[in-house]
Amino acid sequence: MRLFLFAIGGTGARVVRSLTMMLASGIEGLDSSTEIVPIIIDYDLSNADKTRAVSALEKYSQIHSLLYPDAAGQGVSYHDNFFMTKLTPLRNAGVAGCQNLEAEYELFFGPAGTAIKFTDYLGLSSMQAKPNEKVTLDLLNALYDDSEQNDRNAELNLELTLGFKGKPNIGSVVFHELRSTPELQKFFATYNAANGDRVFIVSSIFGGTGSSGFPEIVNAIRTHQNPNVRDAIIGAVVVLPYFKLGMPDPSMGDTGAVDAGSFASKSVAALTYYHNSLNNKINSLYYVGDENVDAYDYSEGSTRQENRAHVVEFVAATSIIDFMKKNVTSADHHALEYGIKEERKDEAIKLDDFYNVSKNNYLDNLSEFTLAVKYYRDVICGDRNKIKSSAAFYSQNAFALSGKLGKGVFKFFDEFIDADYRDGQKGHWGFYPWLDEMINHDHKLHLYNVDKTLKVNDILAHKIIKGGMFSSPLTSDDNITSCMNKKSHQLPNYDDKAFFKTLREVAREIYNEVK
Repeated sequence: MRLFLFAIGGTGARVVRSLTMMLASGIEGLDSSTEIVPIIIDYDLSNADKTRAVSALEKYSQIHSLLYPDAAGQGVSYHDNFFMTKLTPLRNAGVAGCQNLEAEYELFFGPAGTAIKFTDYLGLSSMQAKPNEKVTLDLLNALYDDSEQNDRNAELNLELTLGFKGKPNIGSVVFHELRSTPELQKFFATYNAANGDRVFIVSSIFGGTGSSGFPEIVNAIRTHQNPNVRDAIIGAVVVLPYFKLGMPDPSMGDTGAVDAGSFASKSVAALTYYHNSLNNKINSLYYVGDENVDAYDYSEGSTRQENRAHVVEFVAATSIIDFMKKNVTSADHHALEYGIKEERKDEAIKLDDFYNVSKNNYLDNLSEFTLAVKYYRDVICGDRNKIKSSAAFYSQNAFALSGKLGKGVFKFFDEFIDADYRDGQKGHWGFYPWLDEMINHDHKLHLYNVDKTLKVNDILAHKIIKGGMFSSPLTSDDNITSCMNKKSHQLPNYDDKAFFKTLREVAREIYNEVK
């Protein structure tokens, strides 16, 4: 199965980052024969949220390629492994053409750093020189505000380098050209329904980029001349408002153009439009939001837009997993919502707040991965309690880890988890920062404790793992090491792939006993 994943705007990029972290855990049912083609679309080319998502995708793909080099094209499939789902850049999808696309995981759809106003995009200056264009000019002036560029109400004079600043009435005009981009043409030429290809779209509904880009992609597919594309199975997640913004800072160039006070009204307008014109074109439509909105620092885009990972983005990412696992047909038109056992307003959401179906589908895998990562960093790498080099699985007679750590796939793995992250550091995108960021909200998602000062027994945020009266907890360092020794005994080979497979199997067995 192959999924073309269109992620629009900052919210789309943040959802992709969450999805990448979850895929690293080796989601059951999404083995190495599963392929995802992420396509992040943002008119703001320097958006920091997009940059972090792309970094996660790139590092994940490097790890996947090193662990499973024989999975592609040789009919080899890997199950129950970390990093087993394949992530493919659009330019490498399929077998023909378009290798010259500018980026691997992005659709370059913006002014490339060149200052351009909406009036320039519309070509108003040339219209003004043509008397027969007066009616068009009058219409545009009636539809759009002509305040100066630095006015928060500016529309015609809005500078587009940082995107549409929460104005879907502008974004919908610009996005109309999306279908003519080389990336969309590549998608049209590559999509193959006969091979089980599907499409999934991620967008917010309360800003400018997501709410305007989403309908354009759907309509570009549903009106395509090729029935193979036109009849594609499409899933989508619509993200409702889940944050508000602080006060703009004029010293940073903020104009106040992004009006968080209008998020609700924009959402109502978009939902009305979707209901009347779009819902019947989607086969599975997921709605995700949070009434307990968090406060973010004001930002109009670019490198300053680096929002902390959020529970809503996590849940939105799970909708992609749900869609890929379900048997969705072209005749289906489902609307779906997501809920937890109890509404948590003043305390953190934890693992035991989720229903069993969520645990079975992805949370158990994520828990196993988190346990494995903590043991790897704390004990194998020695951040807290270094393992003895004579340990059977660690030794030269087995995985020979003393000569491998910090090199090759282990170096990439270290970079992916980013265990050296410190709270609040900017520019970090890895697994540890991702978990930590979701805790640092008014509405927290606190699943795990990965602080290196804590033992593995404390890894589950909702309970402490205890041993018996005369025995250590199953998650004690010594017990995990013993399990690693037993599991690795008499393996046919001790390559890197076998190491991570063994680490996963041990983490799974232990977690199934203590969860």
